[in-house]
Amino acid sequence: MMKRRIMGRALLCGIAGACLSGGAQAAVGVAPPAMYPASTWQGQSQAVLRVLDRLDGHLELLTVPVGGSATYRSLSVGVESCVSRPQTLAADAGALLHLKDSSDPGRPPFDGWMLAQEPSVATYGSPLYDVRVVSCAGVPTAPQAGPLPAVKAPVLAGADVPVEEGGDAPVSAPGSASGGPVPLAPDSRNPIPLAPSTGAAPSLAPAPPSGQPLAPPEADPGLE
Repeated sequence: MMKRRIMGRALLCGIAGACLSGGAQAAVGVAPPAMYPASTWQGQSQAVLRVLDRLDGHLELLTVPVGGSATYRSLSVGVESCVSRPQTLAADAGALLHLKDSSDPGRPPFDGWMLAQEPSVATYGSPLYDVRVVSCAGVPTAPQAGPLPAVKAPVLAGADVPVEEGGDAPVSAPGSASGGPVPLAPDSRNPIPLAPSTGAAPSLAPAPPSGQPLAPPEADPGLE
């Protein structure tokens, strides 16, 4: 039986890669992963856009530099800015666009932000073209996301495991509300009496007044 236990412990150690020596160890605080704030954006030098011609269903991917423009058939596309989410945040991109269809002079141009993951927030109301933001590309530009914020590991209070639980910390004696030790048994010099000294069971009836006999009970008128 002892040999089986030793072999089982060696097998577990081989699977885990290491064994804990001296029983359970003290708990150690683990730092959470470093993350950017939810409002952080990183600027990039190019915007990748998808343009759909609703007449023939043709799709075109345009890579437009920030500050520049491109043309798709009768549609002019200008990009003023492109920002994307940095690492540790959910992927998203937004572009500040200027859109104008020369074949529809009565329609006002579109000037505003479009988001890749929320395309319904802002759309180009052209019956001919549908424009969507795909992503940002190129080199990083302003605004800069900056380095990841530093994260410290939390310090756990009372993380030592007592010896009676398999750890190495000394056993702490239980304390009372005033800080003194709490006795686990009554003091042998002042034992707690468990029964009357006479050995008779205590009476639960009230004692009569001294020097006066008890009066007989009155008759119940309902029984007459």
